[in-house]
Amino acid sequence: MEALIIASGRENKINHCSYPKPLIPIFGLSLIKRIILRAKLADITRFKIVVGYEANQIMEKIGNGDNYGIHVNYIFNPEWQKGNGTSVYKAKGYFKDNFILLMTDKLFDDSILRKLQQVEPEGDSCILSVDHKISGDHFNIDDITKVWVENNKVEKIGKNIDRFNGVDAGIFLYSSIVFDALEKNIAQGKYSLLAANQMLSNMGRLKTIDISDNFWIDVDHKKDLKKTKKVLIKQLKKPEDDTIPRYLYRKISVLISSRLSHFNIHPNHITLISFFLATLSGLFFFLGGYPKIVIGAFIAQLSWIFDLCDGEIARLKFKESKFGEFLDRVLDRYADALIILGIIFACFQSMKTTWVWMVGFFALIGSFMNSYTALDYDKFIASKAFIKKRTIRMGREIRLLIVFIGAVLNQLFALLLVLSIVTNAVSIRRLFVLRNEYKSS
Repeated sequence: MEALIIASGRENKINHCSYPKPLIPIFGLSLIKRIILRAKLADITRFKIVVGYEANQIMEKIGNGDNYGIHVNYIFNPEWQKGNGTSVYKAKGYFKDNFILLMTDKLFDDSILRKLQQVEPEGDSCILSVDHKISGDHFNIDDITKVWVENNKVEKIGKNIDRFNGVDAGIFLYSSIVFDALEKNIAQGKYSLLAANQMLSNMGRLKTIDISDNFWIDVDHKKDLKKTKKVLIKQLKKPEDDTIPRYLYRKISVLISSRLSHFNIHPNHITLISFFLATLSGLFFFLGGYPKIVIGAFIAQLSWIFDLCDGEIARLKFKESKFGEFLDRVLDRYADALIILGIIFACFQSMKTTWVWMVGFFALIGSFMNSYTALDYDKFIASKAFIKKRTIRMGREIRLLIVFIGAVLNQLFALLLVLSIVTNAVSIRRLFVLRNEYKSS
């Protein structure tokens, strides 16, 4: 399915910059790029973009879409000042089948577009995405278009209607009938898309889908922009962040990621920085001596923080990839090995006993098995609420916290002993839990 994006207007309540609203940046990506890349996640790769005000700027920034693995065509609207209905109408003749209409001041989750694509409209009806949670803070109730819905059909729509049970999220699935409605309204001097939707509603041709449980946000004012940034940062949190160490580290990592996002840096580069820091940490442990050991412990914590940043940058800038995930997992295992090996050598230098190597081996293999078993454990177990309440996830952040505490207390052998016991005990426990889980599935 193809998408039409309206990017022709001049109105900009967010700031007074010379560039148009579609190009306002959020964490290194403009609004329109975020919309396009989000739609791509829903398998939409062909776009028509209606431009008007500062058309050249938008066309230059987006190009033909090759850089994003999509295809973009532009439609120029010389009458963009009249209203957004004229911009939609300019697309008449460009679509053979139903299409999705998107605005450049609405950010959303790709699940909404997947919902729309699964809908089979009756006849030539159009579909409006409606949020029935009208008390949300992701839109301004005074500015938003309101709707009264009965049996998934819009009975009334407008910004000033007194009775409403939902709000217009600004994401549509249109058939060609919308162009007929627009043509009739434009002939009467009504240039807004809202006027066409009111006509479709009166004809009984405007149906709805409920997106109350899906994320979307209206980005129309400066305060909306601040709110959007907070929401995007909040979405970086993962289910396993319930563990206290990760929760604390995440606060630091998102601050770093929010700054790094403004630069043209790839998540894989941050993965390499994290690995370099882990290697440096292992080297300081290897050199031995309490001051160097403590420095190594601090660098290991910094390495973990950057290990969180690579994923955050990938999600913020739509640069997630299978290879990136694989590279991160592989280098994390090398990083763990170098840090633990450095600790083993420093401990052996002070204690001069072969027991250090034996305990260190079990600490190393336990750390590896923790990471290996976590893939299935997180998928089948950690997502269940009753398990979350009973257990604390033994992840890399806790292992590195044990390293930090043991190093600061100058108790390297105790550190290795705790790691060897705890990590292997957790891995063995996961075997039994997953055994029961696989049997019941």
